[in-house]
Amino acid sequence: MASRDWVYRVLLELIVRGQLKPGAWLSESNLANQLEVSRTPLREALQRLQSDLLIERGQNGKLYVRGLSRKEASDLYAVRASLEQLTVEEAAANMTGSKLATLEEGLERMKLETGQVEAVAEGGREFHDVLLDIAENEITSWVLGQLKPHIDRYRFVSTRTGQERRLQAVREHEVIYGALREGDVESAKSAMKRHIENGRANVLAALAASHEQEDHGGE
Repeated sequence: MASRDWVYRVLLELIVRGQLKPGAWLSESNLANQLEVSRTPLREALQRLQSDLLIERGQNGKLYVRGLSRKEASDLYAVRASLEQLTVEEAAANMTGSKLATLEEGLERMKLETGQVEAVAEGGREFHDVLLDIAENEITSWVLGQLKPHIDRYRFVSTRTGQERRLQAVREHEVIYGALREGDVESAKSAMKRHIENGRANVLAALAASHEQEDHGGE
């Protein structure tokens, strides 16, 4: 029998990757059939996703995937910029040759897969996760852990907009890595800040374009 944790993880990834689109109705019967699970673990997983603010109950009582907004994106990226710069600073203090090698391996995978939307987004997620592990700050890890699904939703929106943004994202990670390799903490922090700000600008542009397309009937 599928556990509620498994159901939660599956639904979480579908929402984060946009396979369950913003505003999509979450029919319990349809989801139970698709995932081949009983209603009990499904309902528990849905309750957890609702607590995470990833889904919401409409006025009709039905559950829907929570929408994306420019305000939420801007707020998320502002908080993320501060926390990621702190992470870079603390990771630099703990950096070793083997840890740098781990970061470099992730970068090489990203460079080889710039044509794959999800691969680049996943590579970026892993790069930041490795930095967070190196920094060893439990509070930052906890806060970013709470924000992570929301940040990842927008990260996938950002990398989905085109090849140029994916190439730019890879270059930005290379600059961060290069500064850390040289032991230049301030440059690494500045590069991280630029990376987050560029990501925010790209997400806001993508959301604006999406809304404009909806206003024109998808033409």
